[in-house]
Amino acid sequence: MAIDDVTAAARRLCPEPVEGISVIQGGANSRVYELTGKSGRKYALKRYPIHDDRPRQEAEAAALQFLEKCSLQAPRLIARDDEKRFSLLSWLEGEKVSSLNDADVQQFAEFQIQLHRMAGAEERNRIGAAAEACISGARILNQIGTRLDRLHAVQRDTPGFDVFMKERLLPAFEEFERRSRATYRELSLDFDSDLPQEKQCLIASDFGAHNALRQSNGKLAFLDFEYFGWDDPATSIANFIQHPGMNLSDSQKQAYRSAVLTYIPDAQLAKRLKALLPLFTIRWCAIVLGELLPEKWRHRLESDPNFGNWEEVKQRQMKKAEALLSLQN
Repeated sequence: MAIDDVTAAARRLCPEPVEGISVIQGGANSRVYELTGKSGRKYALKRYPIHDDRPRQEAEAAALQFLEKCSLQAPRLIARDDEKRFSLLSWLEGEKVSSLNDADVQQFAEFQIQLHRMAGAEERNRIGAAAEACISGARILNQIGTRLDRLHAVQRDTPGFDVFMKERLLPAFEEFERRSRATYRELSLDFDSDLPQEKQCLIASDFGAHNALRQSNGKLAFLDFEYFGWDDPATSIANFIQHPGMNLSDSQKQAYRSAVLTYIPDAQLAKRLKALLPLFTIRWCAIVLGELLPEKWRHRLESDPNFGNWEEVKQRQMKKAEALLSLQN
């Protein structure tokens, strides 16, 4: 998108004359611009991907309105242009979070608990499902299958990937599906039925250190809610403790798991989590391996032209997938 389009959006949405615009690099999906108004006040102008069928902008707008109601540390939505896919957000000061300490993990858990505590009938009517909501074992299988079908088309395009698929990923998928279904049967749970809406909770979905800022007082502020919506709380736990972008200790994973399990009054939540964790592992593998797809790479470059060398990225993603598989061995 030409800078003139960004400038036009900034002037259209900003409540005061714009004195400066600069690109914030590093966004893998949407691109964010730092605006400076005539008063010196800063704003974040966010451009959502044009060629993406997912309602990223709508999901984030609903999320930010809810988070403001909850008084949680997150940007505030100031204005939006749905046609051009721009949103103007309040600016949050803070530093990128390179690693999480135990207190940080507790803040993440408290954020998730507050989402559950504050959500009511209004949110059930107004906010939709999280992106790729994992509200049954069958839905997770379908998501994995769709992603693997795309990867099959490029299976021989990257050195070592064909062998990895045949010898590691696909056998693990078969074994993990068998294991998950067996656990469901043992627990007398229905693998194929959707979780009732009253047992679902609001989740950020893509939830980790990469979407947080450390403020001057040490507290975390949270960013990027493009996948926000209703899902099984087990998804929140699995996504956080297995997120390949973080290096949590076993005790930190257990702390997050215990905090969420303790607060949410669902006797079967821990059982569902135990049964589905192997499938969440495969799902994460398929997500990180999506970087091998040409269309995914074009999307990355659209967001950040300096994203990196594609061949190096592909090899790095295969190593991440291998590391994830080792968690279930």
